[in-house]
Amino acid sequence: MKLDIVAKNYRVTDKLEQILTAKTKRLDKYFPDANTPCKILLTDLGRQCKMEVSINFHGTYIRSEVVGDTMYYNIDACLPKLERQIVKHREKLSKSHKLPDRVGDYEFVSDVEVTPLEIAKTKRFECARMSAVEAAENLELVDHDFYLFVNVETGNVEAVYRRKDGTIGLLQPYIE
Repeated sequence: MKLDIVAKNYRVTDKLEQILTAKTKRLDKYFPDANTPCKILLTDLGRQCKMEVSINFHGTYIRSEVVGDTMYYNIDACLPKLERQIVKHREKLSKSHKLPDRVGDYEFVSDVEVTPLEIAKTKRFECARMSAVEAAENLELVDHDFYLFVNVETGNVEAVYRRKDGTIGLLQPYIE
């Protein structure tokens, strides 16, 4: 993998960089391409640290985010989450005959159960035409984490959502 370590309000020591490189190198067996991009974002949140790891493998994003006391603890929490996601993805692809069976022993996790995803409920609702600001106001009224609407400016279905820091985000999907 091709590592890209980015730090926000955080100083990356040589020791931390070596540990990140060594531990993420163990995931190389899942990615045959040596140029698979792996972005690691390290952020200081004051009393806690946040680590985000994103891997883009042939258009599929595998991502893990952990907040903890130190980056060293975050590494030990983040990489098993990533490996479970990779294994679930590989199992799903191998069942559809796109990939060979599992890759030997797992590096970070001991028990991995792949349960098929199931849609538990379907809900239909009307998408009203409004501006993004009006949608943000409606988000506050309904007290949900997101709100879907048709943007009057673009004519597209978009979503406003509540971010972890309390601010509002806007999702604008597009097709390449």
